[in-house]
Amino acid sequence: MFNIKFIKSNFKYLFFGFLMTFCSSFGQTFFLGIFNPFIREDLNLSHSEFGGIYSIATLVSSLTIIWLGKKIDDFKLRNFAVFVCLSLFSAAVFMSQLSGYIHLIFAIFFLRLFGQGLMSHTSSTSMAKIFNKNRGKALAISWLGLSFGEGILPALIINLLNILFWKKIWIIIAGFIIIIVLPLIIYLLKNFKDNEAEEDEKKINFKIKHWTRKEVLKDIKFYFLLPAVLCPPFLITGIFINQIYLFENAGWSLNFLALSFTAYAITTVLSLQISGYLIDKFSAVKILPFYLVPMIFGFVISILFKSVFSPILFFIFVAITNGTANVLMTSTWSEIYGNRNLGAIRSITISLMVFSTALSPILFGFLIDFGLSSFKILLYMLFYTLFSNLLLLCKIRSYKPVITT
Repeated sequence: MFNIKFIKSNFKYLFFGFLMTFCSSFGQTFFLGIFNPFIREDLNLSHSEFGGIYSIATLVSSLTIIWLGKKIDDFKLRNFAVFVCLSLFSAAVFMSQLSGYIHLIFAIFFLRLFGQGLMSHTSSTSMAKIFNKNRGKALAISWLGLSFGEGILPALIINLLNILFWKKIWIIIAGFIIIIVLPLIIYLLKNFKDNEAEEDEKKINFKIKHWTRKEVLKDIKFYFLLPAVLCPPFLITGIFINQIYLFENAGWSLNFLALSFTAYAITTVLSLQISGYLIDKFSAVKILPFYLVPMIFGFVISILFKSVFSPILFFIFVAITNGTANVLMTSTWSEIYGNRNLGAIRSITISLMVFSTALSPILFGFLIDFGLSSFKILLYMLFYTLFSNLLLLCKIRSYKPVITT
């Protein structure tokens, strides 16, 4: 799965993808959540007030990505990546000077937009455009950056919070971005040719239909696939934010919570690499009908079995789907709709995914406040996943590669 020769010969581009997904950590919920109590204490916010601000900022950022995300198709990759990096640097500086509610809305908006949104968008879109034959491997390696961030940043930040005021940590983050990340981006893309992938396509004498975003939005199979695309981010966000309630209400011991997350992290990394290999071997379209199956198994196990190992197995199966999704969906869009307008097409799906992660806490909170048990919530999640997979299967034969002879 790890092809050393492939990594050596493409190290600069792969490291660029890795670096961008790592930096997306600074706008991810797992990272921003660490600062939650300190921000609420400084601004005298309740949990619901902070949650409301976070959701509003995330929703607005999801709408902005639709417009800004397509610009990666119009500008040179290095210029676009530098713009995103400088914007994330500015967002970190802005957060370090936090002074009020309005300030917080804009700070979270910028971090979610340029961190979670455009850093990962730039990485995935560029990997899909640069690599044709080894697209799956390239995406799998680049997404290890986020896994690396999830593995080291929480512990690092928690330790720093013991010795530094939280705002000073954001100054350190800003310094890291401008002093280390920005020069690396410029160096790694120094000799990159933006039309390199199109030249490769011409060499093998293939005609490729490159769909426009307008054409995609008129394509019925796009809407049959959409629920399956939104399923993992929507449900996993709801699970993570309400993990304590779901564990306790289901009768699972909280002692297994940390172990479950460790199993989740390890499985995500493994599934990234395995799915990347399988996509290159069989194609994304052929893997597509099976990618939600592990999550379905996870829900079935959590509902039917009350073993102490149920939560660990549940998180393992959910991680298989999540890890696969990170690689699979970008490869799928590239195979079905072509690469030329991939940024514009992905910006729609990224926007909807961010939008779903903003709505998920609200809906899950409503279900919990309404008195639904973990069993019923897991059952509803199972029904949604089955429905998404069924819609996908209805149109699976129409998902054909755009390459024609």
